[in-house]
Amino acid sequence: MVRLRVRGAASLVAAFLALVPVGARAQSCGVERWSVKTGTDADAGLINVGATQTNTIATLRSWPAPSPIPANNRVAPYETTVWVLNATLTEFKLETDSDIHLVLQDASGLTMIAEIPSPGCVGASSPLAAGITNARNQFQAVYTPTSSFQTVNVPVRVTGVGMFDFLHGQTGVAPNGIELHPVIDIQFNPGASNTVSASITTPSSNATVASGTAVSFAGSATDSSSSATLGYAWTFGDGGTASGASASHTYTNTGSANATYTVTFTATDNTGASGSATRTVTVTPATSGGGGTTTQILGNPGFETGAASPWVASVSVVDNSTSEPAHSGSWKAWLDGYGSSHTDTLIQQVAIDPTATAAALTFWLHIDTAETSTTAANDTLKVQLRNSSGTVLATLATYSNLNANTGYAQKSFDLTAYKGQTLQVYLVGTENSSNQTSFVVDDFALNVTTSGGGGGSDTTPPTVSATETGTSGPITFSATASDNVGVTKVEFYVDGALKGTDTAAPYTMGLDSTTLANGSHSLMAKAYDAAGNAGTSSTVTFSVSNSSTMPTDLITNGGFEGGTTGWTGTTADIGSFSGESAHSGSACCWLLGTGSTATETLAQTVTLPSSLASASLSFWIHIDTAETTTTTAYDTLKVQVRNSSGTVLATLAAYSNLNAAAGYVQKAFDLSAYRGQTIQIYFLGSEDSSNQTSFVLDDVSLDVQ
Repeated sequence: MVRLRVRGAASLVAAFLALVPVGARAQSCGVERWSVKTGTDADAGLINVGATQTNTIATLRSWPAPSPIPANNRVAPYETTVWVLNATLTEFKLETDSDIHLVLQDASGLTMIAEIPSPGCVGASSPLAAGITNARNQFQAVYTPTSSFQTVNVPVRVTGVGMFDFLHGQTGVAPNGIELHPVIDIQFNPGASNTVSASITTPSSNATVASGTAVSFAGSATDSSSSATLGYAWTFGDGGTASGASASHTYTNTGSANATYTVTFTATDNTGASGSATRTVTVTPATSGGGGTTTQILGNPGFETGAASPWVASVSVVDNSTSEPAHSGSWKAWLDGYGSSHTDTLIQQVAIDPTATAAALTFWLHIDTAETSTTAANDTLKVQLRNSSGTVLATLATYSNLNANTGYAQKSFDLTAYKGQTLQVYLVGTENSSNQTSFVVDDFALNVTTSGGGGGSDTTPPTVSATETGTSGPITFSATASDNVGVTKVEFYVDGALKGTDTAAPYTMGLDSTTLANGSHSLMAKAYDAAGNAGTSSTVTFSVSNSSTMPTDLITNGGFEGGTTGWTGTTADIGSFSGESAHSGSACCWLLGTGSTATETLAQTVTLPSSLASASLSFWIHIDTAETTTTTAYDTLKVQVRNSSGTVLATLAAYSNLNAAAGYVQKAFDLSAYRGQTIQIYFLGSEDSSNQTSFVLDDVSLDVQ
């Protein structure tokens, strides 16, 4: 199966979606009357989303079905009204088109269907999009739908828009095909007044743990209703989450060394009542004891950087899709799962200290499969150790479709015998020509214990220096940082307060001077390396001198919410996309990401006043990539200043697949040297013939004062 870049729900051909098997990677969306079902039809504007009318299943079933049923229009008033039904939910199921299918029943036993589409299948123009997302979250906070019907018996109040569906023997269907589709709100046990209290039992008090160390958490909850069903969620202040039916969770923290974050345990019942409890976790560089030091030596063990490095992985293995959830956080490595002949690999090379007294490799593994055999291992995952040349030293374990099970299980292997060696931790997944098997791994750790403090732990902090440009209007902070094991992020502190973070060089941050008082201020940059060490810059003193004149933004439509207004170039890259989110609002500019040879541009012409005191160009950028190299810039985005004829005056920065990271970062550049000139702000992206890199821009501004 080929992964497709999706720039909108409508860009996947419906016939292709219908062929994607359950469990495969692409999300399937519906076909028949799909625009009406999701609010992207020609008559969607006729729906008064703010008004509702309460009705009954019996009345809705009595309405005449239209003949013929229109494909892209609505039948008023049945399909232009938001209806509210009080009923009993008796069954639910996750359909192959990603809808959650609900069977509603009244006191007389009459039934009808209600459906909650997947938000990923809803076009951005739909006035129902926010309600669909709300209903989906409400339902999944209480139940976990699967591809099989689950039977329940719970009172609900369902709000949704009427829709006549074609009759094809659906479970619970009304005789006239009427449904609530989409559902935009669902309340369980409406009117109930349950209370939930929650507490964390383990750890019993605030905890101190080593970066990359697995910690066991346990919670307990009580509900005032003995018939209510509880669900649980854990939120970790370093970005991790976990949810489900278990009040216990083992989590490998990914927080920076010497940082402190809060762990929150929340219990919620199916009436919507909830309670929560918190613990504080302090993260240290390593766990010491017994005269030795234990250090976790794998880089990016939970894949939360959003890129593979320092892992070397097959295309699309490092993944944050919701089709297969991570063990913790948002990212994991997903090998295979295509339902066709395929091989995926995941590799990281490490050196185990020769003085090691213990070395333990652990990771969490989840396997699901569409294979039906109970005897044949059709699809396999081998966990191997190889030397630096790729020769297999040992196969630690082999898993297959026969090991499929719900949830994650932790695997552990003793590598002490390999001390003093440079190894490749090597996972290879092989899938045959039919019936997918997915091997999902997350939260690796290779904990090496050395005696007497050991010689294998990196304790050298990064070197970092900071500079500042500007005294009023937009101020730009810049830093240079280097380290022998690589810099992971730079934080900027003003007067001791954290003001921003950048994860990719060149490290910059923009700040509006009006957020600071006039006078002197201090700037300090702090850099972190891959081993958790932190280095700080010398303190830089700078001055702020705000005038009564506020900065003026010369960029038109910098947030892209006005479509292509003001911009030239590859303007088809501007819009709202299901594959990349905006930094703010709903629109952004998504350059490249096609996985083929391409050049794309974005430009806007502005004239800088000759009398300006300062001019600062800033924008937010997110980069993700399927490239696996850690050394070669295959795909690039250049930020340039050009004159009105298109001649390049300066290249302000060049980003590439090597700068890929999770989330957006802000970049800022001083353009005051171009006062009095008409210039083009020019973004030039180039992509080679394989492995996509996406450069996503938002909130572009050119503030002058």
